[in-house]
Amino acid sequence: MIPQRAGVYIFINSEGKILYVGKALNLRHRVSSYFRNKSDNPKTAVLVREIARVETITVSSEIEALILEANLIKKYQPPFNIKLIDDKDFLYIKITKEQFPKIITARKKELVNSKKFFGPFPSARIVRDTFKKLRHIFPWCSNPGGKRPCFYFHINLCPGPCVGRIGKKDYAKIINCFIKFMEGKKNELINDLTKEMEECAKNQEFEKAGEVKKIISGIEYLTSSTSIKEYLVDPNFLENQNQLALACLQKDLNLEKIPQRIEGYDISNIQGKEATGSMVVLINGGIDKSQYRKFKIRISGRPNDVGMMREMVKRRFKHKDWPMPDLIIVDGGRAQARVVKGEIPVFGLAKRMEWLYLPDGSVLKLPKNSTSLRLLQKLRDEAHRFAVNYHRHLRGKMFI
Repeated sequence: MIPQRAGVYIFINSEGKILYVGKALNLRHRVSSYFRNKSDNPKTAVLVREIARVETITVSSEIEALILEANLIKKYQPPFNIKLIDDKDFLYIKITKEQFPKIITARKKELVNSKKFFGPFPSARIVRDTFKKLRHIFPWCSNPGGKRPCFYFHINLCPGPCVGRIGKKDYAKIINCFIKFMEGKKNELINDLTKEMEECAKNQEFEKAGEVKKIISGIEYLTSSTSIKEYLVDPNFLENQNQLALACLQKDLNLEKIPQRIEGYDISNIQGKEATGSMVVLINGGIDKSQYRKFKIRISGRPNDVGMMREMVKRRFKHKDWPMPDLIIVDGGRAQARVVKGEIPVFGLAKRMEWLYLPDGSVLKLPKNSTSLRLLQKLRDEAHRFAVNYHRHLRGKMFI
């Protein structure tokens, strides 16, 4: 079944050749529209007749779908995309070959001397919107060779090569981050930035660490399913939203205080082999990867998620040097919730119904659009991702 989520759909013919790549905010609705209504466009009618298989790739946000679509079109050159491109000179995003590169829009004939380019994008509006979003995260200069500050320097969206405030090496870092993001390497980019932030903090370069953390937060927010309009208006919107979510969480879960530190736990294994556990942390509502911990589960035998969860939690609380959480969320139901002993509030968050289970067996059903539930889902999904990545790493070593 095609999911009702944002992502990219790929039409493939009976010979396994990719015919067309498109993006959608709701994949099921968009794909079904091709087959539900007879198209007046003869090219679309021919496309539909040739479709033998549909594949989809889900993402978290519209901007990720946009970038993935452009990269797949560039890589596979699907014939029906190319026909559409030939009908109209679509825009690209181009990075110029200069000592201080500029990021500009360009037509196909203007891409010859580019350091890198991305696209095609189906409308000028989409390119402009993308520019506006990304410039808040990866600021670049519009006139690095000029003799006076560029317009964007005055509104804090240029790092300042136009006034000699930033050198070639540091400016290149910003451009390379932009390139990595546009290539769809978001997770790799966040990992690199997290390491840089931790190194800065270790060297007591706290201002620089704060700047890197702001970039990480911006990337994670812009690629979330939440609307980005407020973020563009108010750079502190993310922090404000986190505080609002925590206040709602305190009320919905009937907690004594706002949970400043929330820990999430998950287990990953295949038939009990190479089982791993993860602990991820939200500090003041924001993800803090420096606090993450991974566990190689020691118990063996038949798969026993509850026993594995119990082992991980027990080992975690042996670390008296780790800060104590104000709230714990475990992946699973009441059985998993019961493994945590003590005074700390604990809830199991089950994927199937998205209900919260208390250790006493009672169930808390938060509305699907609840701010509290979205925050906990973010934590639970991040714990799952972290556990699965470690599990894959261990299985890869085992196969080698």
